[in-house]
Amino acid sequence: MSLPPELRVLCIQLSSTPTTDLPRLTPALLRYVLRCQIPLSSPAGNAAKADASASSVLVHKLKTQLTTFLNGKSQEGRFVAAVLIKAVVEVGGWEVLRGSESWVRGLLSLLGKPDSAASKEMAIIALTKIYCMTHQYPTLIREITTPTLPTFVTSCFNLISNSGSKVMDGTTSLAQTVFQSFTMLLPRHTTIFRPFASQIRLVAKPFVAPTMSDGLLVSPSLKESARRLTVVLHQTVAKNAGGEEWNKAVRGLVRDTHVTADNVFRAVVEDWESTAGYASEPIDVNQELAGGGRDADDLPRWTGVAAGVERLTGLLEMLAEYFRSETSTPVVISLGSIVDVVVRMLSIAMPSSDSSSRQGSARLHPAIDRDEKDGLWCGMPQIYVAALQLVDVIAERLQESFMPLAQGIYDQLVWVYPFGKSTPEFRLVTYTVVAKVLLHIGQSFDRAQVGKLGSIIRSGCRDLQPVDPSIHSDGIVEDAGKKSRGHHANQNADTFLQNKQNNVELQLDETDLVVASRDLLPLLLSHIPQQYLDISLRSSIERTAILSHHKDAMLASILNPFVGKNGKALATVLPHLTRDFGSDPVVEMLLRPRMPLLPSSGARLPTNEALHEESEDEDMGYQPELETLHETSENTNTPFHEQSDSIHPGLGPSAEVARDEAAATPQINFGFPSSSKSFSTSTPPTTTVPAALERTVNHPAAPQSAVEDTRMHSDDDSSDDESVHLTMELDTDSE
Repeated sequence: MSLPPELRVLCIQLSSTPTTDLPRLTPALLRYVLRCQIPLSSPAGNAAKADASASSVLVHKLKTQLTTFLNGKSQEGRFVAAVLIKAVVEVGGWEVLRGSESWVRGLLSLLGKPDSAASKEMAIIALTKIYCMTHQYPTLIREITTPTLPTFVTSCFNLISNSGSKVMDGTTSLAQTVFQSFTMLLPRHTTIFRPFASQIRLVAKPFVAPTMSDGLLVSPSLKESARRLTVVLHQTVAKNAGGEEWNKAVRGLVRDTHVTADNVFRAVVEDWESTAGYASEPIDVNQELAGGGRDADDLPRWTGVAAGVERLTGLLEMLAEYFRSETSTPVVISLGSIVDVVVRMLSIAMPSSDSSSRQGSARLHPAIDRDEKDGLWCGMPQIYVAALQLVDVIAERLQESFMPLAQGIYDQLVWVYPFGKSTPEFRLVTYTVVAKVLLHIGQSFDRAQVGKLGSIIRSGCRDLQPVDPSIHSDGIVEDAGKKSRGHHANQNADTFLQNKQNNVELQLDETDLVVASRDLLPLLLSHIPQQYLDISLRSSIERTAILSHHKDAMLASILNPFVGKNGKALATVLPHLTRDFGSDPVVEMLLRPRMPLLPSSGARLPTNEALHEESEDEDMGYQPELETLHETSENTNTPFHEQSDSIHPGLGPSAEVARDEAAATPQINFGFPSSSKSFSTSTPPTTTVPAALERTVNHPAAPQSAVEDTRMHSDDDSSDDESVHLTMELDTDSE
């Protein structure tokens, strides 16, 4: 096999292109490396004789060029070398990995040079890839990873030691890359990371639950990476004590959340009482609202109600991260204390602008000024969302074990829903949690529990129904016209020139809120007892399913019909489902179910297959003959079925005639004998044989057409004939 031309072109471009122009060619160089997998991953001895020397020469040249760029004085060359080294190691595998020790030391030295953040970030990524790939080779771990990994961790600490000022300079990606690298390497090399556990926790602490009081601009991705790194630190504990360390960290987070809530909620007289044994600390309302920073292990200090809300939501999100990440050992979860925190977060009633709401708001502390109270009300939706996201993560982790908690969470959620339903994020997480609750306990709801879902159902249907903008514009024009009659003020003339667009199909954006409400809609029909659902809510759900073209919701409506109090069922949505999804296989099965044919027990299957192939004209031709047979039977007093048997041997006596004869004469079993009772009678052994059977069995000189018909179908009726002969022989013997 010939060498790929990309390897030769790669070496030529690296040697002929100026170093300052190499970053511009990096995408093309990466494509060339990815196409050189065979020469890079194949041992030199396994290559063809004609290409062995050329392959080894070019691969050696490529490695030498990368080493030269990595140890050179050009920042551009070191950047390109870090990028290409990672790609060459991934493509080459073991053959390149076993000789990468010099590259590892060169990349470590790059972290201490005054290069750009992008170069250092690429060096960290390349080193992380090398350390991960050497994990499956004990020899390479002993030769490469063990001697150099502590130096790598120390170099990363030096990069983010002054992370506060560097984050403000815009280098958040560097700290995020370090945290992600540690998160990947720590579970694989817990022994090496064990001495650095306390230092890692200290470095990641400012990014776990940051506030505006910290003076840092922390991106959501940086917070997520710092939280994941903090969670995996429990694996560094010796002697398989990681489970206890995990549980200890969760209990500490729960305690910190309660302490922070004591300060943030000081403007409210709480009616909540802890069921896990937590006692709130007394708060001095005359001092400035602040918290945190009590000791070296505590999170940074925060000041103000806005910063307190950020700290509280950050702690709840950190608690959810402990359930989102996997653990290396089994852990014990104190669900009682966690649910206690969630219930406390959802027990604060905001002032509602809805005059129809019958729920009262929380009692306020008279010593707190209005500004702090308004700041708390502005932050309560964020606290609601963080608490419900924690519930969602716990339900996802526990699966079926979430059932004992579902009822209490449901009651608290439907109580707090009127206070936060104006926030889209709150509705989004509410739909998700309600869907999980219905999957577990929805079928056991009574009328009162189903009635609590009314507000959530209406909001979900409203979020799925697209609103025509022309409706609002028509209202604006009408209101403007009314006001112009009474007041001669300056008005916007554009409101009278609104272009009305009719017959335009409105499309609903597939946002997260729409997706969550779409997932909830079928469950409202399939996992709730429909007899307890109000007819107006049922109609609203079906109307929403039709307008949003929701196939699963319409199927659930058809499979779970609704019967009103008057005993009448609502009209089915099957026509709308057929119009929208007529070609869907599920709808096709629902419309035209194909069941196997089940013959009745009293009917006899025809023994002549030729009967199925007869046309309608032939069937009509039997009518004159049948009328003639009726007249002949009346004149000669001969049973009708006997004459029909003599003319058409393929037709046997019908079931009605057989039942009529059973009352007059002993009957012969013409089918397969089912039991010995068919041959036992209480009368003398004399048997009356129908005339048609006598002519068929004892008189071979039958009409030629009948004989041919009987021979033509002798194979099909062989079993019946054997039965007839067997019965006749038994009768003859008995005589």
